Amino acid sequence: MTATDLERSALLTNAGRMKDVFQAGLPGFASGGLLISDCRIVHTRYRTSRAERHEGKPFLSVCYSLDVRDVARARRGTQIVHGKAYRTTQTRRRFAEAKARHRFEPAFGEAVAHLADLDLVVWAFPNDPKLLHLPEVIDPRAVKRHLPYDRLPAGLDAAEHIYEVDVEVVRYKPEVRCITRYRLAGAEGRTFTLYGKTFKHERAREIARRIESMCRRSADDPDGFIVPQPLGYDDSVKTVWQTGLSGTPLIDVVRGGEYGDFIERAARGLASLHRIDPGGLSRITLGDRLAPVLAAAAELAEAFPRLRARLEALAFRLENEAPRLSPGRDGLVHGDFLLKQLVVHDGRLGVFDFDNFTLGDPAQDLANFLVDLHYQGFPAGLVSSMTTAFLDGYRSHTEGGMPADRLRWHAGVQVLSDAYYFHKRRHLAPDFEVELEHILTLGQDVLGTSQAPSRP
Repeated sequence: MTATDLERSALLTNAGRMKDVFQAGLPGFASGGLLISDCRIVHTRYRTSRAERHEGKPFLSVCYSLDVRDVARARRGTQIVHGKAYRTTQTRRRFAEAKARHRFEPAFGEAVAHLADLDLVVWAFPNDPKLLHLPEVIDPRAVKRHLPYDRLPAGLDAAEHIYEVDVEVVRYKPEVRCITRYRLAGAEGRTFTLYGKTFKHERAREIARRIESMCRRSADDPDGFIVPQPLGYDDSVKTVWQTGLSGTPLIDVVRGGEYGDFIERAARGLASLHRIDPGGLSRITLGDRLAPVLAAAAELAEAFPRLRARLEALAFRLENEAPRLSPGRDGLVHGDFLLKQLVVHDGRLGVFDFDNFTLGDPAQDLANFLVDLHYQGFPAGLVSSMTTAFLDGYRSHTEGGMPADRLRWHAGVQVLSDAYYFHKRRHLAPDFEVELEHILTLGQDVLGTSQAPSRP
């Protein structure tokens, strides 16, 4: 990382300074016709590996949310912009390519812009470098070509019956996915709300099939999770359609202190989920889990030499223990089972996100859930009591229980994976090395040792 890159990173990740940069540099803004009242950073990703740098990929991508006032039209709104900063002077070519591909007029400004002084190419939502089909599901008129009319209620089951489509972006991860809420309105006050999850990849059909399977199986299972009703998919825009699932996020219930037995019920629901076989899943072995975190540990050690010994010790411990773990059984693995994925609805728990299903060791989900509790700012005593309740609930509803050594091993893998995840998003932040030390201490704690063995 050069001094210039460090300076650019400090600027690009400072929302206040970028507010002024965008006001002065974005087309339509510099003239004063569009005024930015606030700028927030919603997503950051660094390209940190040598291979990525060699391929000429941007060293930093940042997504911003701008509060904008259009002076001439007397209107206000929010404009998401996604900037990619490159290390070389290739941005003119990148900008020309982007401008030729992205022409959808955003709410404010132009589809694509080039801030040459920063070697920064900027896409204005819904223009996206990889989600080229995204404008089709964001534009209220265009999305009517793709709605799942065969699953919509009478009176809204054809494009000509829908008078209005209100589009609201719920969650957007540039170049990966976008979750959108659609409120449909028709004659005689008919309304209906549905959600679309739009991907960059071709897996919409498979994810929709998983949701259908989960919904059927959970309907008659008192311990199972509620699943939002599936409404089909559209391959042309890589979008899965679902109804909504109202309720209170479980993480908010826990923070409110009134979570009762919901943690134990979350464990029972996970045990039920692990018994489902939706078919067609790829298998993930312990080796598949281990390989990326060994590579991650090596990259982290190069970036933070002072922590090299601790990173290598944790990596060696995981590599050394993998062949010696107690026998386990393969089952469905959710792949991203976290407190934030659960919602309390009419006294039951609902679950979201079916993108990462695989066949593998179910202990991975337990480890992911329990490690994530440590990042939520909960008091240590609360984390401890929730961990005990969760493990007791899971083991009481699972034949053969859960081998403790496999759970510990997956928790260690998860900690190193998390360390790398935060590295990709925060590694130039002034306090990140201290944060990384805390994560490594958590890794040593979950492996049950204050000092992991070092390589011979």
